[in-house]
Amino acid sequence: MTSDLDQYTTCDGCGKSILVKCAIEDDGRILCGDCVVQKTDKEVKNVEELLEKERKEKYAQEKDLIVKKQRLRAVIVLIACLAVFALVQFFNQLNKPEPVSSTQIDLQSNPETLRTMITFALHDYKNDHQGKVPNSLTELTPNYLQMEIKPFLTEFIYKKTGETTFQISEKTVSTEGENKDDGN
Repeated sequence: MTSDLDQYTTCDGCGKSILVKCAIEDDGRILCGDCVVQKTDKEVKNVEELLEKERKEKYAQEKDLIVKKQRLRAVIVLIACLAVFALVQFFNQLNKPEPVSSTQIDLQSNPETLRTMITFALHDYKNDHQGKVPNSLTELTPNYLQMEIKPFLTEFIYKKTGETTFQISEKTVSTEGENKDDGN
């Protein structure tokens, strides 16, 4: 005589014969231990996949949020830079000096202006030539005086008195100016 404990039933999952006392009921189905473990493994795997999917979605959302914030900051910085640039340009326009209007000078009637121009040219020549003065005023053109001034140079008497000294005077004026190594 067999007791109820030695009775057998069939697993609804795999069809094996199992002892009734070893059978496990799951949602109205009779299963063996192996089928319960497989079912549990599948459920655990499904839950893990769902959790992984949720983690990836959350990561993607957070990443998108960070990227949006970085782009917004970049746009704000760009706008600030453009605003500063525009302000600088505006203030540059406000502070732009008025153009200097050129004045036409009649060099024949203004010998002092011409003499001043020649004196500055001689000073620049001396600076470029270790303090030495030129042999004649024509050596000042075109590097130190404009070519247009060359015809007026004949209005002056230029005399080199040493390596670094000279005398210059106007032909029409009897007084003689002298410039001896005083920086001119």
